[in-house]
Parts: sequence; C-alpha cells; structure tokens
Amino acid sequence: MNSTSNVGPNGVGTLPFTPLFGINAFFTSVFAVLLLVQLTFTVLFWSFYGYAIGMVCGLLLELLGYVAKVLLSHNREDKNGYIMYIIGLTLGPTFLSSSLYLTIVVLQRHYPESRFAYVSPRLFAGLFILGDFICLCLIGVGGSLAAIYSDKPIGVDLMLGGLSTQVLFTAIFCTLVFIMRRRIGKSADTEARNWFILGTGVAAACLFIRSCWRVAELSKGFNGPLASEEGVFIALDSIPMIVMSILLTILHPKFWLNYI
Repeated sequence: MNSTSNVGPNGVGTLPFTPLFGINAFFTSVFAVLLLVQLTFTVLFWSFYGYAIGMVCGLLLELLGYVAKVLLSHNREDKNGYIMYIIGLTLGPTFLSSSLYLTIVVLQRHYPESRFAYVSPRLFAGLFILGDFICLCLIGVGGSLAAIYSDKPIGVDLMLGGLSTQVLFTAIFCTLVFIMRRRIGKSADTEARNWFILGTGVAAACLFIRSCWRVAELSKGFNGPLASEEGVFIALDSIPMIVMSILLTILHPKFWLNYI
C-alpha cells in the first residue's frame, strides 16, 4: 500500500517505500566519520573558515538525511523523519558545492594564466557561491511551501528551479575548469597539480550527476514514480555525494598550497 495516497503529488507526505536499513546505516557512518574529520580540520586550519563552513554544513545535512532514512526504515510513516530526509539530502550538496568552488581559487592563485580577464580568484569563487546561495534559497523556500501547500505545485516548482540552477552552474564550472587546464598547459607540470585538477573535475561531475537526477526525480513531485526507486537514488545520489565528500576532504586547500 502506498502510504502517500492521501497526499498531493506536490506535497510532503511519507515515503512510498521502506528504506533499506543496512545500506543507509553504512552511509550514515561514512558521513559521520567525514564530519568528524572536517571538524578536526576546522580546528586545526581555522584560517580556511570559508571552506570549513561549506563542508561542515553540507556533511551535517547529509548526515541528518541518512539518520532520517535509518529512522524511516523502522517507520516510514514518520512525517518528521521524512521532512528531515528531504531537507538534509536536498540542501546538503548545495553547501558542499560552495567548498568545491573554493578549491579552484588555489589553482588560480598559483597559475595566473588560468585566470579570466577582470575576474580575480576571489571574485571567480564568489560568483559561483552567489549562484549557490540562489539555489539554496529556492530549494529552502520551495521545500517549506511544499510542506504547507500540498495541493499546489509552487513548492516543487521552486525546488526544481533551484536544482536546475545548480545543474547550470555546475556545468559552467566544469567547462571553466577544463578551459583553465588547457590554459595552464605544461607550465610547472607536476603530478600533484594533475591529481588536484582530476579530483576537482570528478567532484564536480558527481555534483552534476546528482543534481540532474534530483531534477528528474522531482519533475513529477515528491510522490512521483522515481521517488520510490531507492536503488536508483543510491546509485545517482548517495554514491556520488559520498565520492564528492571524500574528494573534497582530500582536496582541502591546506594540503595542496605548496604542491600545485
């Protein structure tokens, strides 16, 4: 029986499936460990507070989302757990992406030829973080409206707008990273720099895949056909976000300042 049968297609209700306990408990553990690592980095490398804010907030939201899925595996009718799941796993990547955008500042500061005319490294990151903030506002407001007005599409439409904006900014970011790599060429070619660019590119690709998937998932509302496909969710959301989080932990600017 679909427990969301009395909930509008655009409203927040309950999960139409029972989440798998084991795999979601594993994801919870992974994000808990990554969060502890980032909290340690925040204390040790406090000067990188911008990077830390994005990572800590993003990982905390991801952790809360998977804690909610563990709780829902015992009682999928728990509406509070469902809301925590929606908020955590929808907003978490938006904060992580802000840290992703900051990683490229390290590369631009080391290689002036990778910069774009009249755009300083700080402004470059700031423009993408501004886009990230727009995504955050659209998704947050949309989620709130969806919880209040389950019979109207405005909430889901705003969330789709936020996720679509995230897809656009991520695609632009990936394109610019590729251009920067071409501009740098073989100047001061080092293995560390190549690994740094590769890691950034893979992290951006993970965010892009996840954002595209969430747009498709929400295109039919919270209770659409894709919302009940946990296997696809794990493949196109959970795994990409874990890979991205691990890479952004490894790519912490403190570890790369002297090597790229």
